[in-house]
Amino acid sequence: MGQDGEDGQGGDPGVSGASGNGPSRSFDEEIRAAVRYEKGLFVKAMLALALVALVAVLRFLLFA
Repeated sequence: MGQDGEDGQGGDPGVSGASGNGPSRSFDEEIRAAVRYEKGLFVKAMLALALVALVAVLRFLLFA
């Protein structure tokens, strides 16, 4: 039972639900784009960390 006291069994067209046909093509494309974006962020973060480590090592070797 919902907050409004309704059981959700009405035929309200404003309520969206699972169609049972599986994920749509646009949903799959959004997932792929999100995964590609996250992989890009990971690569950029690793490059930044590698650069910081390189600078730290060079600084240690040159000024030690």
